[in-house]
Amino acid sequence: MNEKNKTLISGIFCIILGVLIAIFGGQKVLDIYFGVVALVSGLCLIAYSVYALSKKQPVPSTALILGFVLSAVGITLFTDYLTVGALINFLVIVILGSGVGILCYGIYLLIKKETVPGLMNLALGIVGVVVSVLYIAVTDFRSIFWIIVGILIAVYGLVEFIYGLKEVSKKK
Repeated sequence: MNEKNKTLISGIFCIILGVLIAIFGGQKVLDIYFGVVALVSGLCLIAYSVYALSKKQPVPSTALILGFVLSAVGITLFTDYLTVGALINFLVIVILGSGVGILCYGIYLLIKKETVPGLMNLALGIVGVVVSVLYIAVTDFRSIFWIIVGILIAVYGLVEFIYGLKEVSKKK
């Protein structure tokens, strides 16, 4: 399968996932989706490590460890012990810290007269800080957050799908 067809399939998948998240609020859809993705990714990394061992190559320990961690996360996402919501709460804090760091870096770049990268980092940092603060401070924003995330994923999938169609039509 070539890259253009993968882009089309990925776009369709993102559209469907985005619509499901926007409609159902995201939590259960994301638990299943990320459970499957984490489990499959983890098993692929473990298989890669076992293959490396069978060929008497050095075992990439990070791939093996990450494979087991992802497999464990994938399995626990299918249970009630771990939800994507708990992972998102952790990630929101990471996004807040990263947003502040990116914001500071954007200001640094602006001081150094690097306008375009500075403004891009500034905008990205502001968005990260604002979204994470709204998610933490305004409990009503959490339900809206899932709708926004679903719409953004669906729009991204639509753009990717249109781009894929454009690339496929160029080939002919």
